[in-house]
Amino acid sequence: MYTETELRTERLILRPIEMSDSVAFFDIFSDVQTLQYWGREPVRTHQEAEALIRKELDWAASESCFSWGIALADSNLLIGKITLFQFNEQNRRAEIGYVLDRGYWDKGYMTEALTAVLTYAFDALHLRRIEADTDPDNTASLALLEKFGFQQEGLFRKRWLVNGKWADSVMLGLLTEDLQKPL
Repeated sequence: MYTETELRTERLILRPIEMSDSVAFFDIFSDVQTLQYWGREPVRTHQEAEALIRKELDWAASESCFSWGIALADSNLLIGKITLFQFNEQNRRAEIGYVLDRGYWDKGYMTEALTAVLTYAFDALHLRRIEADTDPDNTASLALLEKFGFQQEGLFRKRWLVNGKWADSVMLGLLTEDLQKPL
């Protein structure tokens, strides 16, 4: 399923993640606040960040996901990642996940990236439904998803162990006909 498809927006290039992104990966995945709602502990070393990239490359090579690094178009600096995964071909659905370096929050970058990936998912991959799993306290992510037309469909209590604490999970769904493009 994975492809080297590169997506472009006005300010971003969504491209495959590379080992040369290890410093940026470390900056993103070592930041406690960035990973506050992420289901893993922050990395502590550059070697751990490189191991994360190797896992990312293995995951992509398994053809079970589409994973893009979110890079600034003018410098190719990686500032985040966005992934479509948990594909169900028969039912034409997948799940989406993303993370953005905290230094780039509130600048519209994730709106651009999400617009490109959702358009690709519905138009090129012919998906009918995209699902998202978000911590109910992650109000920024919930607001972003709802801006695109995602609707809250359920709550899973104490679904994830995050930083030693059990966290609830809000499930959201977006159907093709509900997609709103906020740009």
